[in-house]
Order: sequence, then structure tokens, then C-alpha cells
Amino acid sequence: MLALCSALEFDLPAMPEIAGVRRCLSQWLPMGTHVRVKAKILPGIPGQKVNMEIHDDSPHVNQYGARRQVDDATFRFDTQAHANVIVCFQNVLEANFPNDGRSQTIQFKMESGAMAEDFHKVQHEEKLKPMEMELRRLALTLDDVQDELQYLKQRESTLRDANERMNSRVKTFSLIAIGVLVGVAVYQVLYLRRFFQQKKLI
Repeated sequence: MLALCSALEFDLPAMPEIAGVRRCLSQWLPMGTHVRVKAKILPGIPGQKVNMEIHDDSPHVNQYGARRQVDDATFRFDTQAHANVIVCFQNVLEANFPNDGRSQTIQFKMESGAMAEDFHKVQHEEKLKPMEMELRRLALTLDDVQDELQYLKQRESTLRDANERMNSRVKTFSLIAIGVLVGVAVYQVLYLRRFFQQKKLI
């Protein structure tokens, strides 16, 4: 849950909706992370509309938001799984407009952890002084760091257990393989000894 912030601006060409062309941005986040996604579409050539969708790539494919004809949108949510949070944009060329390469400029910002909190609102509602507000921000950041460390410890424990199980299976397989090889070697020795005795070679 470490506080993260990603901001960028890019141009997205307009294409017919049937083409299904999208541009997606992703960021891996642990479960339970508070996230704020902001998108603003700058004024451009008419005949375009931008659709937006937010989901993750976990097995359940959690949906966090969707909006058509975005102008200026803000989404807030808490992640439901350890997964990549994926934000997709689609610039749809409206009917009766030529496909002449027009595009829309999109400003995108995704914040997580303490960075996603609206501290100005908290300061106003709780009437906090600037120093108290900064201490609150630092406390939330420390909580994010502790949560991240706890998750990493759990992840390390899971991987260690999986490694130990794999090592145990490898040892078992190795012992079985050695037993089979010894058995085959003993059988060959006995078979050859009997063969030579029958042929009166020994």
C-alpha cells in the first residue's frame, strides 16, 4: 500500500467504435489500497467522445468504474485483490465524421495510498492546523509503509512454503529414481549371470 502517484498526458486518435481500439494504463497495487483516478479531456476537434473503464486483472476481474463521454472525471475506490489496476480509454469517432486522424488529448493521474487522500477536505472538516495536517499525512504514509512491509513478509512466507514443498517433491522423486535405477541394475546383473550360467560360460 505504499503511496504512489502516476501522472501523464497523451494523445489518443479517434477510431470507429466497432474497431475496438483502446489505450490502457496499469499499475500493480495490493489489496485494500485506496485509489484515486483522475482524467481530464482537453478541448479538441468535434466528432469525438472518450469512454473510460477501470478494472483489474485478478481472476475475478473486479470492475471499479466506467463512464461514457468523459469530460472531467474522478474515481475513488479500494482495491479488492492483489493485482494490476487497469485504466482503459477509447476515443470513439462519431458517425458522419471523417476518419482524418483527429485525436483527443487526455490528462491522466492515478494516486494510491496516502497520496489518494483528500487532505484539504480533511483539514477543513476537522479544522486542523498545517502542522497537524502534515503529521496526519506522515502518519498515513507510515501506515502505508507498514502495510507494504507486512504484505511483503506474507508474500515471502508463501514463496518459502512453496519452495519447501517443491524441494520435498524433488527429493522424493530423486529417491524414487535412484531406487528404480538400482533395481534395474540388480535385475540386469542377475539376468546376465543366469544367461551366462545357462550358456555354461561361467
